[in-house]
Amino acid sequence: MEVCITVKFRYQFCSYDWRSALITVLVTTILLIGCSQKIGTPETPQTASLTGTIVEIDDHGNAVTDLEIAPFTERGWKLGDALEATFETGQKIRIKFVENYGDVPVGDYLGRFSTSSKQFKLAINMGNIAKTLELKNQSKVVLQKVESLSAD
Repeated sequence: MEVCITVKFRYQFCSYDWRSALITVLVTTILLIGCSQKIGTPETPQTASLTGTIVEIDDHGNAVTDLEIAPFTERGWKLGDALEATFETGQKIRIKFVENYGDVPVGDYLGRFSTSSKQFKLAINMGNIAKTLELKNQSKVVLQKVESLSAD
C-alpha cells in the first residue's frame, strides 16, 4: 500500500510540473507574439510618406516630380486630399491634390498629375512655385497626407 501512495505522489508531482511548464510556455509565447506585433507594426499605406525628386521646372514655374499615380492610389490618396510637401530646404507647404489648377483659388498651392507625362506637379494656381520657394531640379520632396483642408 505504501508503494501505491509513492507512485500516486510522483504522478501528481510530475503532472503538476508538466502543467506548470505548459502554462509558462503558453504565456511566454502569447507575450512574445503580442510584443512583436506592437514593435513590428509597419506604417499603413495611408500614413506612409512618399519621397520624390523634382526632375524639371516647367515653363510656368511648376515643379515636376518623378512621382507617378500608383503610389498615391496604393495609399488611398485621392483628389481633394490635403498633402504636406516638405522640401530639402526644410520648407513645408500644404497643397490640395486636385485634377485642375482651377480647383483651388488663385494663389493657392496645389498638386496634380500632368495629363501628358503622368508625373506629379507641385504648383501655385496662377503663380510660379519654383520662383516663390526657390526650388531647383534634383531637389528632394516628401509628401504626406494630412487632415483635410477646410472647404472652399
